[in-house]
Amino acid sequence: MLLAIGQALAPLRILSIIAGSIEGYQQILTVQNGALVVYGELVLLIGFMLFQVIVFIAMVRRSHRFKRLFFYQWLAIPVVFILDTALIAMVLDVPASQVLAGGAAVAPIVSFVLAGVWVAYVYKSVRVKNTFDAPAGLKSA
Repeated sequence: MLLAIGQALAPLRILSIIAGSIEGYQQILTVQNGALVVYGELVLLIGFMLFQVIVFIAMVRRSHRFKRLFFYQWLAIPVVFILDTALIAMVLDVPASQVLAGGAAVAPIVSFVLAGVWVAYVYKSVRVKNTFDAPAGLKSA
């Protein structure tokens, strides 16, 4: 149940990140190439959010693809973070250390570690195996 709640709330977390960044986006828009950074980050975040929705739908439908998608979603956490950091550093021509100042890496690292625990659960749990690996004709409604 906690897995389902977390997966359902994950896209809302992305929306809260975007909402919390609006002031920063407005400031970045005023610098040269700032629009590219803002829109690039929004594309990354919204793309990740849409992937989270796809994973949630696979979970609700009890798709056999859920476990693999959940694993890919976990791997996407550092990929999105690295791409976002690289985008900001390259486009604004600032060192990555400056982009990562102020503990910017803490939240993605914590998310990656906590999601890793859930990935381990998804792959080791008998309950998850019975729900997502069972033949289609044997799944309960």
